[in-house]
Amino acid sequence: MWLETEQAKNENRHELVLTGTRISERIDSSGLDDHIFTLEELNFLEISKTTLTTLNHGLGNLINLQNLVLRNNKIASLPASIGKLQKLKFLDLSTNELEELPGEISKLTELQRLNVSVNKLTGFPDVSKLVNLHVLEVSHNSLESLPEGLCNSESLGVAEIYASSNEISELPADFAKLASLKVLDLTDNKLQQIPPEMAECTKLREFKFGGNKLKDRRLGKMMDQCTTKSVLDYLRNILEKERQKGGKGKGGKKNKKKTNDTVAEEVEEVMGNFMKVLHFHSEDGLAIRVTENVGGVRPYIVCCVVRHLDFQKSNNLYKRFIALQTKLHDTVCQKRQAATIATHDLASVKAPLTYDAKPPAEITLLPLFKKKEVTAEQLVMKLRKEAEEQRREKKRSTVSGIHKYLDLLKGKPLYPCLLDNDGVVLSFPPITNCEVTKISADTKDLLIEVTSSVNLDVCKKVMDTMLNDMLELGVGCDAPVTGATGDADAAKAAMPSHQCLVVEQVQILNPQGSMKVVYPARTDIMTSAFRVIRDYE
Repeated sequence: MWLETEQAKNENRHELVLTGTRISERIDSSGLDDHIFTLEELNFLEISKTTLTTLNHGLGNLINLQNLVLRNNKIASLPASIGKLQKLKFLDLSTNELEELPGEISKLTELQRLNVSVNKLTGFPDVSKLVNLHVLEVSHNSLESLPEGLCNSESLGVAEIYASSNEISELPADFAKLASLKVLDLTDNKLQQIPPEMAECTKLREFKFGGNKLKDRRLGKMMDQCTTKSVLDYLRNILEKERQKGGKGKGGKKNKKKTNDTVAEEVEEVMGNFMKVLHFHSEDGLAIRVTENVGGVRPYIVCCVVRHLDFQKSNNLYKRFIALQTKLHDTVCQKRQAATIATHDLASVKAPLTYDAKPPAEITLLPLFKKKEVTAEQLVMKLRKEAEEQRREKKRSTVSGIHKYLDLLKGKPLYPCLLDNDGVVLSFPPITNCEVTKISADTKDLLIEVTSSVNLDVCKKVMDTMLNDMLELGVGCDAPVTGATGDADAAKAAMPSHQCLVVEQVQILNPQGSMKVVYPARTDIMTSAFRVIRDYE
């Protein structure tokens, strides 16, 4: 019995991680320790970065397993007994040598995330019974189609599908049944057309299909130039026209070939969303002074103001905006390790502002959604206690990823904070925003703050991404289509169909009062996905 196995058994551990060269040497010498499959209390098992080629049927004994991570091995086959893991929620088989999956995979009805990327799969079991599946990752295989049953699952709750670098040649028209789909990556496949019914995936926010040789030249041009919303608008127009003609969504061949000018006009129509950048005005522009104290703690900050927001366009638009901020914290901000975003209702902000750092006991704040003021010292201690309690409850060796950002302040004599003109704390990065400038569905003008301890480019990348996603989400103001002359054009110009996000520059000043950073500068928000109009050019 391996030492790790014996310790897990004697201490009744719920987690076992075996990874790296040392484990490979043991596997090469005498095979994987079969006693692992007697640890029925395990809920987390990871065997990764080894020379493991196969698992025996004893895997099915781990009936309490919820997370099974077998990535970066040389596994060529899986035992049918994997179907006995009825509590399994996360299965990672990425970067192995799998050519097929056992049909028993379809019995894992509690499975929420399945990752089989970077294998040699040519087919896939029926997934219609995986009613709790939210994320499916099958990139870098040899699949000719997406898994059978994906569009007729009882729950249709799949939110993310990553299927790039395969041999997929077509998509089913009933893809629109995936009402919860938010991300679809079909980059580098063999698609020749995209079914216009895709436009009915109303929650789709990220649709990648570059690297496919599409017959529709306009759609091909839009692959790398347009936002997901623009692509879906284009597909929606096609779908509406086909339904008006009594078509079934496959498109006809009766359309006459259009001129290059017509193609360009139609691409421009769906690329009509734009961002307008307002120049900083010294009389009434917002400036934030950075003190010397914060330089050794969290020195990098960029801010901007977004005006004329409208969260009332739909019932859930405000909730989707909050969800967007959460998603960015998990992705581009790397769970707050790289950067942190704070949003403030500009109407509640008392300028000028100061970005400072103070001893933890001297920072008093009212955290978001709280009714009682605390010091930064008390708040961090409370969060660390909660993280440690959760670690013990889960019987893990380290705190969870969502609490890792607390380590950024570990051992720091000063904590960063953004203060208003009265000295009131507006934010305490990377920990929390404050109640005093909390946004709501009625917020019209927004101050966005991004801070980082890494570098300034990280701040700008995060801010660029957030503004891009806000424009795509549709929280900006409606902008009329620009017409030329004539009554017909004037009528068209009165129809709001494009989105405009109005962004105002904010200056960051050094301790002496000289400009240190301005955002967005001329070199920021450089994109071909939409127009950027700068009023100072």
